[in-house]
Amino acid sequence: MQDSLFADLPVQNDAPEWMEGFSDLLDGLEEITPERRPCPLTPWEIRGAVLHQLTTLGFSDLVEGEADIPIESDVFHIEWRNTGKNLSAPEVQRLNGTAAAAGEELPKRLILITGGGLTRPASEFADKAKAYAFHLDRMTGRLTPLNSRALDALLPADVPGTRVLEPW
Repeated sequence: MQDSLFADLPVQNDAPEWMEGFSDLLDGLEEITPERRPCPLTPWEIRGAVLHQLTTLGFSDLVEGEADIPIESDVFHIEWRNTGKNLSAPEVQRLNGTAAAAGEELPKRLILITGGGLTRPASEFADKAKAYAFHLDRMTGRLTPLNSRALDALLPADVPGTRVLEPW
């Protein structure tokens, strides 16, 4: 076995003096890093994430509900579907009818949250019915739009200040 060529050389620290305090900060970083878990979120975490996203999108009258109806509203009927398959147009039509009948004085509009997707005819019907359809990622709690009305409700993807304005 050979000896290292650099065993006799002194260790030299090339870092500037002002960086010496950063090593203490980096040592404690592992302690505050959130734990990653490979399992889906709990139902309470999902409800909180969905409620936060929907209220951020402007659905302001949503409130936390009970276990059987996790999110309640006076204007919207929130329908949860835990299926991984795409919902068809007849299924969305039936859910929209249920939403309309749920209103006491005025019909409620449908917010559909599903683990799957929508067929093209179902997406078109949801747009005509003025319903909002979102896909729920159970690992992250993130909502993604499934129809154009839900896409229109999303916040702009670009930072407003970075847009180039046309000259007068």
